[in-house]
Order: sequence, then structure tokens, then C-alpha cells
Amino acid sequence: MDTQKIVKHLKQIVKPEQILTDPEDLYVYSFEKIFEEQNPVPDMVVKTPSSEEAQKILELAGKGCFTVVKRGEMISRQRVEKPLLLLDDVPTPELKMISSKKGEIIEILKEIRESGYGNPKNLAFALKTLFLEKNLAKCEECETCSGYCTVASSFEGVETLSSKGRVIVIRGLQNKELPVSRKVVDILYTCTECGLCFAQCFEDLEVNEAILATRHQIAEKGLVPEVFREAAENIIEVGDPGAVPVKRRLSWMQDVAFQPLSRKTEVLYWVGCMVADRTPKTAGAFLKILNHANVSFTMLREREGCCGYVLLSTGLWDEAKKIAEEVFSKVEKTGVNTLVTPCAGCYYTFTKLYPEILGVSLPCEILHSSHFIEKLIKSARLELKGLDLRVSYHDPCSLGRHSGVFDAPRNALKAIPGLTLSEMPLNRQFARCCGGGGGLWSFNHQVSMNSAYLRLKDLQPLKIDVLTTTCPLCQINFRYTSVRRSIPIKVCDVTEIVALSCDL
Repeated sequence: MDTQKIVKHLKQIVKPEQILTDPEDLYVYSFEKIFEEQNPVPDMVVKTPSSEEAQKILELAGKGCFTVVKRGEMISRQRVEKPLLLLDDVPTPELKMISSKKGEIIEILKEIRESGYGNPKNLAFALKTLFLEKNLAKCEECETCSGYCTVASSFEGVETLSSKGRVIVIRGLQNKELPVSRKVVDILYTCTECGLCFAQCFEDLEVNEAILATRHQIAEKGLVPEVFREAAENIIEVGDPGAVPVKRRLSWMQDVAFQPLSRKTEVLYWVGCMVADRTPKTAGAFLKILNHANVSFTMLREREGCCGYVLLSTGLWDEAKKIAEEVFSKVEKTGVNTLVTPCAGCYYTFTKLYPEILGVSLPCEILHSSHFIEKLIKSARLELKGLDLRVSYHDPCSLGRHSGVFDAPRNALKAIPGLTLSEMPLNRQFARCCGGGGGLWSFNHQVSMNSAYLRLKDLQPLKIDVLTTTCPLCQINFRYTSVRRSIPIKVCDVTEIVALSCDL
């Protein structure tokens, strides 16, 4: 019986999406240890967590149609004449299960990081480090990163669409064993670039950096998804990836008191295009705090534009370089010593992505708004009144794992009398991703929302009043998902809570 007929029979047992026959899937699964001796490639893979479905597949194979080998077993040395089906019935480790070993993992990772490995590296070396200097053999039987993968659960644990699968796909591209197909593009862009896989990797593989670098290679071939091409055009034309007009982005600024650029000021308040349009309450709250604390600041207003994060994260580095040079010029002309932004994405872009990818460093100190608020509180420039609130803080990937900012937002919240901060089980470097980063919100909104839903479920046992964060994209995804998935929860920025405590 040929493969097509076998697939037809299999569809009576499992859903079509559980049957994998694409070359990219077969390539990924061919790296299973069970194929080492004879080095065959399976003709098809079936992913199922159901023992009942697995048994039915074995019964079908028993009729002589094909040979089944289970993941984790060995193939007989005898030549396989019939079509070979790999049955993947291995459950993907649940993040909740892995989190129970968090203390042990932290100690191991601490030792790895202190050895000099695992620290952020220049992205130009990501692929070389990942595939030429590291031994991937230990990845074959390790499932840690797959268990931590933000999006893996949206694809029923199929290996190709997990962190481990992406590592193997990138290997195939670099070794010219896989072409840049439409499916390869989908695999590499269905990722939030949250870095949770690398954060827990015992082999210290820079998966996130390798995905960034490979996306750039895809973009150079002109194969970047159209949605990001459109975003690039919008940023260049109107300064916003969603083509939001300047007038609308500035609509929240009414009767704003700020210093003109001709005067020497303390800081430049960089709002960020997403904060300005999508979370204007955050933008307004921070502005009120600056005024309340008598901070001398200025703003670029209609000249601000976009930082280019979406371009950098999706591989459009040439376009991003032009934006970065424009931003550098705008900031330099202000003459300020400090730039402050309430956008986690802007902060990550200015402090990490600009210098690492583009070789551009802005001519001033870069602070996130949570840093600045923490400073204002410590210097007694803000008088915080009591709030009877129980809140939980979500660590954005851009501000937390990627930039190492964990304490400033928490310190700002803890300084408010009467406020109770309840931590989710998975926090700081272990925090789940909201699902919105890396362009995923635009590329595959459903998968993005699935990830946000998992994070919101972490909150339910805590019985909090407010979920707070420091990233506009996290806010948007959580709000949208909470409505669509019927999980009522108030979501806002840390800045808004501090402003409320100041009666602003």
C-alpha cells in the first residue's frame, strides 16, 4: 500500500493535522535517536497523545500495510521494506510539571551562566555558535525546551513546531539540507522569540538569536511574510507599523505641559508608537507622573515615529538600520542625557538590538519608565497614597528575559502602601510569554491568543484585582484574550497604578 492510501486510512483514526508527511516534518523527526543505525527517513509521522488512537494505528499496521516504530524505540537492523511510520505518542512536558523543578534548574543554569556561557552574544555569531561550535547530539533525547516553548501546545506538541524542531530546521537550512520553503517560513515565524527555550537550555544553545539571524537570511531572499513587508512600508511612510496617522497617535496629548526642544531638559520622554495609539492611558499616566514630580522633560511628538522593533525581529535589518540612524539623529539633536520610555519593546530595541544587530548605540542613557519611577520614589519626588489592591505582575519577555529588568517594576508596586503583590508560579526568567512578541500577533493571531490564554489561566488561583505589566503588546493581547476566552480581568501598566496612587 502506498503512502497516500495509508494516509487515507489514518484519517479515519486521527485528525489530518496529526499526520505529518511534509519534507520539513520528516527531516525534523529523522533526527530521532532510533534512526541512527540505518539512517532512514520516516515516510510519515503521526502525533497522538491518545493511547486509544495509537493502538488503532498499531492494529492497522498489523494488517501488513506499513511498519510502525514508536518514538523512543529502536528499528530492527533488518531492512525495512514497507512504508515506515513513526508514531510520536510521547507527551510534551507540561510547563507546570517542569516548574516544580524550578529551584534545581536555577542552580544548574546559574553554574552555566557563571562559566561565561549563556550570556547574550552578538547575533552575527549566533548560527556559528549554535551549529558549528556546539554538539547537538544531546538535543536528540532532551525535551526541556519543547516543554517551555510558548507556542508548542497550539500545535499538539508536534516536534517541528517546537523550539527543538526549529533548531533542527535551522540546521537543515545552514547545511543546505532543506530549502527555504513556505512551510519553513511558517515554522520560523510562528515563534514569539520570547527566549524561554534558551533561558532553560542546559546545553546553552542560543536558539532565539539563531531564529533572529535566520529570519534575516529569509528576508534577504525576499521571502519575509507580506504582513511584515507592509509594516516596513508603513513605518517608513507614516512612522507606525499599523499605518496609524500621526494625528491619531497624538490625540491623547491634550494641553500637555512639556519643554520645547530649544531648552535644556532633564529627559526625553519617548512614548513609543504602540503605547501612543494602543495603550494611551499608559502614555498619559507616565506624562502625569513626570509633571507631578516636576521633571523637566521634552517629547518629539509627531517627529518620534517607530523604533523599528518589528523590523529587527522579523529579519528586515536593512530597513531597520535606516530607522535606527534616524532615531539616533533625532535623539542627538535634543541634547538630552537620558531617554525614558514606557514601552518594553522600545527599551529592548534601543539597549540590545540596535547595538548587537546594527552597531548603533544611542547617545544617551536609556531607561524604562519603571526604572525612572523607581528613582523618583527613592528620591522622595513622588508621594504614594495607599491602594487596597491585590495585583500580579507579568514579566514581558523584552524587558525581563531579554533585558534583565525584573526588580524595578516590582519595587515600584511594593512601594505603594496597602497594595499586595501576588506572584504567579512562573515568573521572572521563567515567566510564560504573552504570545504577542516576535511578530506573532500579526502573523498568527490565533496562536498568539492561545499563549495569552495559558498565561491568564495562571492567574485564576491568585484571585487578584489587577494584572499589571510594563509592555503595551502584553496589555493588548491579555485584554483581547480575556474578552474572547471569558476570563474577566482588569489589565493595566505599572505606570497607571503608580499614577493612581498619586491621585493623578
